[in-house]
Amino acid sequence: MTSCENHGPRAGMACLMTLTAVATVFMTQSIFLEISQSFAMEMGQARFAFSIASLFYSATFFFIAPVVDTVDLPRLAIAGILLLAMAIFAASLVSLYPLFLMAMAMTGTWAALVPAAMFPYMTLIAPADKTGTWVGSMVASGTLGIVFGRVVMGIMTAHVGWRLSFRFLSLGLVALGLTAAVLLIGEKKNLPRPGKTLGKRYLTTMKLMVRPEIISLLGAGFLLFFGFLGMVTFLTYRLVSPPFNCTSGEVGWISLAGLTAIVAPFAGTLSQKQGVLKVMVPGLITCMTGIQLMGWSHSVFVITLGLLLLFLGVYCCQPLLFLLMGQRVPGTLLGNASSLYILFCIGGGSLSSIILGPAWNAWGWPGITLICSISLTGSLVLLLGTTARQNGLSRASRW
Repeated sequence: MTSCENHGPRAGMACLMTLTAVATVFMTQSIFLEISQSFAMEMGQARFAFSIASLFYSATFFFIAPVVDTVDLPRLAIAGILLLAMAIFAASLVSLYPLFLMAMAMTGTWAALVPAAMFPYMTLIAPADKTGTWVGSMVASGTLGIVFGRVVMGIMTAHVGWRLSFRFLSLGLVALGLTAAVLLIGEKKNLPRPGKTLGKRYLTTMKLMVRPEIISLLGAGFLLFFGFLGMVTFLTYRLVSPPFNCTSGEVGWISLAGLTAIVAPFAGTLSQKQGVLKVMVPGLITCMTGIQLMGWSHSVFVITLGLLLLFLGVYCCQPLLFLLMGQRVPGTLLGNASSLYILFCIGGGSLSSIILGPAWNAWGWPGITLICSISLTGSLVLLLGTTARQNGLSRASRW
């Protein structure tokens, strides 16, 4: 059965596991200053704690994509949560920055197993008439994970330090994994098996990635998150520097503006009534407005408002891109498609945190703002182009 009544608790657990796993990838963003002080290095080097975690997080989706279609999805997610707890606890113990980066790489790798399993799992248990809403809830959970990681880790670090905060988090992950085991194990929800060897499944993933109607959506997601996470990552540097001189706790509180990500489920529902473009284009315009407010203002209030609009716009768009991906692939490739989509989105954000470093050193915050604005414009162009092409093919097929 696939009713909300029967699967509601499992859907809630899937969302909670995804939220928590994503939070661990982004939790270092608000504590760059404390990390740099702990390892006695320049603060600019601290961003690699996020870059490495998010890069391994996104890369894992490529390698796990063909496997997801053949495994027990709940067990995969639970294993990811427990391994994640071990990696974070290890990160809290090390005294050398290279070892810390290795632990963060493992954090990103194990965190990826959770959404890689839970996104297709949610699609399988969702009622047919509520797929958009339930998938949107998963997207919102991932986004709230970004906010949760920045906010909670920033506030906890301000009170007890980052090492003790990491240890508390690892204990919480163990408790979450054990609870999920009780609730989800025995509920076998696997995707239809494609009936291919592992090598052929990887080849299928590569072929899927180069299909024009797919690569355009992946490119739009990449550019969307390059601009989005580029601004969010370097916002910490902006806020802890003059004239703001914010603490990690204050950066965490400002990050609460990202709670507008809860719009994601409603965006999925609204698009089914109004059409994708009528929701996504205003969403991208909202993103651009948010970036301009963040980029050119010297007021914490206006920057916070811009951050609110940026999250709001991005998460009007992301669930719709994911749904468009799902409409363009058969059910046997749903796990591949969802994993590739997350690979490109988070991969874009990972690369932005690395590539934009020289831009920050050369041009500061205005340079970051201009580059991220161009990236979002590119996402809009790709979206309009692929939609126009799809509409043209649909009209041609009717003739």
